[in-house]
Amino acid sequence: MPVLQSSHPALRRLPAPRLASIRRLAQRCGVRDGTLRTTLSRACASGSLAVRDGRYSLGPRSTEEAAAARALLQRTSGYVVVVVLEGERVDLARLRAVLEQVAFRPLQRSVWVGARTPHDRVRPALADARLAGSVVVFEADEVDADARARLARLWDLRARAVELRRFRQKLFGYLTAPGLDPTESAWRCVEAAPRWYRVAVLDEPPFPLDLCGADYPLATLNADWRAHLAARESELVALWREGEEPST
Repeated sequence: MPVLQSSHPALRRLPAPRLASIRRLAQRCGVRDGTLRTTLSRACASGSLAVRDGRYSLGPRSTEEAAAARALLQRTSGYVVVVVLEGERVDLARLRAVLEQVAFRPLQRSVWVGARTPHDRVRPALADARLAGSVVVFEADEVDADARARLARLWDLRARAVELRRFRQKLFGYLTAPGLDPTESAWRCVEAAPRWYRVAVLDEPPFPLDLCGADYPLATLNADWRAHLAARESELVALWREGEEPST
């Protein structure tokens, strides 16, 4: 429920869900109260969730993950390339860790490629790790067709497109099954939200925007998801308000 609330404009205006609402969701999934309380406690301790005045929202860990994912969704045209300087003594394992943290991929042992975003992510990360002097970072506006194909294989974009199309089919098969009443339809949105968020946001490969062809299915998936939530807005708001009584 916190995942859906964080991504739905109408729900963001409402109070965060209480335990009573989350218990109703858990019961639908066959989760017992003891297991639910343990799970919520661990999620709060890890920073995935936060609880205040008995209401549950996304915690700092989830918020940081979401911010990193949104930065990649805001990528712009072009490429950022990091080249390890020949002859420099550099901790390659630590450099790899830093570059992987900002979603770069190795083109070869000494060359890494990543997406260009409105705010530079790689230079500050290298500076913080005291590795800036061991590499050269530059931006490229275009590469030739052979290089583009090689980079697409590096990120395995063909398999990713197949995965997204299959996910869309399963997702909307569940959300739009025949004979759903308004309440059941709303609950299915709640149940599907974390899975959509994982597949469409957190798991989206950090490839440069120029590798994304016109037929890449992510934009269509997200547009259809937003349209479905907008069409179920009144049912979702009603579901949130039903859980406003204090839990016991």
